[in-house]
Amino acid sequence: MKNNKGFAAFILVVSISSLMLAFSFMQAIEYGHYFDAVQTKEYRLMSYYSAYSCIDQAFLALSHDYFFTTNIEIPIKDLNCVIKSVISQDDTRIISVYGKYKNIIVYRSAVAKLFDDQLEIVSIQ
Repeated sequence: MKNNKGFAAFILVVSISSLMLAFSFMQAIEYGHYFDAVQTKEYRLMSYYSAYSCIDQAFLALSHDYFFTTNIEIPIKDLNCVIKSVISQDDTRIISVYGKYKNIIVYRSAVAKLFDDQLEIVSIQ
């Protein structure tokens, strides 16, 4: 007759180890999702500020040429953004842009008011 004294203890240790390993994998997946969400938020924020940089570039173009309007997208590769359009409405210009960083796109628009000797940004959305 064989001696099976340690068999129950061995099965218990293997079972508990398996459960702890499964729990560790679940925690690793949870942390991975958390860091992915943080990275996505960081990319969204970078796209947001890239779009703001494009508004600055469109504003600079307007200050150089008061009659600057466009319906053609103007990409600015160095700033990771695109000027979608600059539309004229009386003495205002509506600037539409978007920032694109790591395939995350953030749209922004601004309204600039033209005066005889200066420009002024009225709103940014």
